[in-house]
Amino acid sequence: MAKNHPKRKGQKITQEQLRELGSKLVARHRNFYVYVIFGFLAAVINIACFLLLHNIWKMPVIYANTIAFIISNLASFSFNKHGVFIQNVDKKHGVVYQICLFFIYRVISLVPDNLIMLVGISWLNWNAFFVKIIDQILVGIFNYLTTKSIFLNTSGKFAKKFKDYFNKKLTKKAP
Repeated sequence: MAKNHPKRKGQKITQEQLRELGSKLVARHRNFYVYVIFGFLAAVINIACFLLLHNIWKMPVIYANTIAFIISNLASFSFNKHGVFIQNVDKKHGVVYQICLFFIYRVISLVPDNLIMLVGISWLNWNAFFVKIIDQILVGIFNYLTTKSIFLNTSGKFAKKFKDYFNKKLTKKAP
């Protein structure tokens, strides 16, 4: 058995092996951890903008949420481009392509974002701050998955898998 791998049942793992495993785990999921930090910052921007626009300036929910969405996503694009996805980056596509794709994906997330806010605040009469936090958590998960595909060299792989999946479906239905 290799020296650096944990031993079989009943044998102890050394501190060195544990540290090595921890280092590999952090390195492997670096983008996710950094995204969580910057995602939290973007969510704070979103929440602060929304509360300012809705609670202080008395703007309707949908307008306040959409403006907060735009402001926080401009910040989020910059965070992701320059701070999160800096390894294995897609160098084939320029900033204009990336920002367009980024906002196409994010506009898709604006629909459930606005729905959550509308239902939570207008229909259920919940506290705006509470609803916005729930909203940011749910939308943040979707945004991580789509954002990852924009900046990393994997966007072509996702598109190919998507195309292959539908080609298989179409060939199965063909007579």
